[in-house]
Amino acid sequence: AIETGLVPGTPIAGGGGDQAAQALGVGVVEEGIISTTIGTSGVVFAASRSYRIETKGLLHSFCHVIPDMWHLMGVMLSAGGSLRWFRDVFGKEEIASAEQSSLDPYHFLISQTDAVSAGSEGLIFLPYLSGERTPHNDPLARGVFFGISPRHQKAHFIRAVLEGVAFGLFDSLELIKQLGINSKEIILSGGGARSEEWQRIITDVFDMPTVTTNSREGAAFGAALLAGLGTELYLTPQDAVSKTIERERRM
Repeated sequence: AIETGLVPGTPIAGGGGDQAAQALGVGVVEEGIISTTIGTSGVVFAASRSYRIETKGLLHSFCHVIPDMWHLMGVMLSAGGSLRWFRDVFGKEEIASAEQSSLDPYHFLISQTDAVSAGSEGLIFLPYLSGERTPHNDPLARGVFFGISPRHQKAHFIRAVLEGVAFGLFDSLELIKQLGINSKEIILSGGGARSEEWQRIITDVFDMPTVTTNSREGAAFGAALLAGLGTELYLTPQDAVSKTIERERRM
């Protein structure tokens, strides 16, 4: 209290990094639970009962916010950021439509992909707009649209972005599975999880069921749960999750 100016007796709870708190905030509290977050960047996160390392340094290995647990994490730098870039550069019409409605530009962008089949008719997007971390670890990597033909329309490019991000995240999932951590489903969170079409693509690419939760502010909510644990509002992380997290849309 003397050093910080806090009132004597103020409860102080240990926090955590943003992704570890995010994982708690969506229910990743036991080994065998894996989450994927699509924000500006993309993260595939797995809890682990023991310290595991990927020998080439392609995955991050850190302490979890849960006592006596670790986590493995793969990160791509431009997940939702890739779609935001596309919106800002090529989505002027969608932005204008959003300004005249209660919907956001992403709705108008992604809804165009309904008529585009899986694979975007051979159009491939590499989502390395800002370099990449997992698994390439290359700051000089750059984004690419490959396989463009006259039949490709704007909707194909939008779907190619969604698919390219999904396959980029799948790289991290494969590395985690190679270290012996498997899951029967993926918990999906972040802004990208609001899109049913993007969730469907990730479900197909991962070849695994995905589920969203009622937690809309994962990292902040995880920090709040840590405060609840520190003040003994909850007995264990599992107790906190069971009382607050509900699963919603499953594919």
